[in-house]
Amino acid sequence: MSRAIIPYREPQESAEIRRPEVINPRIADVEALARWMDYAFVLPGGFRYGLTGFIGLIPDLGDLVDAIISLYIVWRAVQLGVPRVTLTRMVMNVGIETAAGTVPFVGALFDTVFKANRRNYQLLRSHINEPGRHTGKDWIFVLAVSLLLAASVAIPVFLLVKLFQHL
Repeated sequence: MSRAIIPYREPQESAEIRRPEVINPRIADVEALARWMDYAFVLPGGFRYGLTGFIGLIPDLGDLVDAIISLYIVWRAVQLGVPRVTLTRMVMNVGIETAAGTVPFVGALFDTVFKANRRNYQLLRSHINEPGRHTGKDWIFVLAVSLLLAASVAIPVFLLVKLFQHL
């Protein structure tokens, strides 16, 4: 049995992580905003987080400020001619993060994990790189969220009606 020293090789994935992302100059501002808000800092173990979680800790005002900052990405998408269904999906991402963020402390944790700005940046980037290719996925997302929203309103109303019928 040989006792040769084998040089250490870094795993392939870490080399890919260090490879910088090529950013289209038209959306460099959007990428910078998404990075600072959602994934600028790294915890030991690789979890990335941004300023969104901290802003969400400010009672009442934090989620409103975060939503306004997040809507900048949607505004840039409008300027760049993104399809309406993709814009709807982007607004829904911001709405989901804002609605869930209103729950004290747990909402800030949700904001940190959900990363709406990063999601919206990726939607915008995919539209710039391959226009019209992802609209099917956008329609599925919009319909699924719409159905969940309708069910979350209809079920309690239905249960209240049944309750009052038994009284």
